[in-house]
Amino acid sequence: METVTNPEQKTAPTAAPAAQSASDDQLMAALAHAGILITVIVALIIWLTQKDKSKYVEYQAKQALVYQLVVAVGMTIAWVIVFVIGIITLGIGFILFIPMMIVGAAAVLYGLYAAWETYQGKDFKYYMLGDMLAKTK
Repeated sequence: METVTNPEQKTAPTAAPAAQSASDDQLMAALAHAGILITVIVALIIWLTQKDKSKYVEYQAKQALVYQLVVAVGMTIAWVIVFVIGIITLGIGFILFIPMMIVGAAAVLYGLYAAWETYQGKDFKYYMLGDMLAKTK
């Protein structure tokens, strides 16, 4: 058993802050995708603050931002259409809200899958959207 006479000798030297590490990039990318649970603003903030620091985070956050905007706009339009159909059909059309909830849940799960993939360090691409945004790099 070692006895320490001066406890200050056992402290590790402090390192200078390094550039953003790969694990930080993975976390930021995953948070951008997982932002679908909260608001599209999460992806926007991450994209704006990280785009000059990491190409990986920039691309992933841009994808997450566009995907979340498409989902938000598409779901809003679909909900309005289903609501109007429900009114016109005197309530019968409101049954369409059930498949709308399933589609919404699937969209959220896809965003969370993207978060998981990027957290694992994989280069995730949303179907069709990823290729379109890759061309705008």
